[in-house]
Amino acid sequence: MKKLVELNDETYAALKRLAVAKNLSPAELIAALVNDGRPPLGGDLLLFYLTSGEFPATADPVDRYLALLAWCATNYATDFADFISHQESGLHYLMFNRDEINEVRARNHARQIDGTQFWAVMTIDDATRRRFVCRLLEFIGCHDETVVHACRALGLGEPGSSGFRLLSA
Repeated sequence: MKKLVELNDETYAALKRLAVAKNLSPAELIAALVNDGRPPLGGDLLLFYLTSGEFPATADPVDRYLALLAWCATNYATDFADFISHQESGLHYLMFNRDEINEVRARNHARQIDGTQFWAVMTIDDATRRRFVCRLLEFIGCHDETVVHACRALGLGEPGSSGFRLLSA
């Protein structure tokens, strides 16, 4: 027997965006959210942020990119710091003095990620930015669908198939 749930237009639109991002119907999405033992949305809080009213309202692509990084850094602080600390490029900055760091930051048009001590290099091309975002989101445990949705939401296109994927323990 079917039951009806009444939603306002805004809530239904958000539900539909989540469902589309997960390749589910709205009814299947609700079932996935409430059924124990069916975990397709477990650990994928980023999808809720990407489809919320807040993230899509950010029009500027640079601000969206920084917002995504800030969200990851805030909600997965340890994993984010661990991921960043293992980037190859990070090692050579350890030996710089303050003036050298400021010079590199200016040259790369680096912008601080809100609420963190981290800076984002803004002079990288879209393909490099997409690879970075994909690797970061995979590292923090996002599902493939969420990684694809994030890349689309950032205007970075479809993630390429690299032939391997980071797995979390």
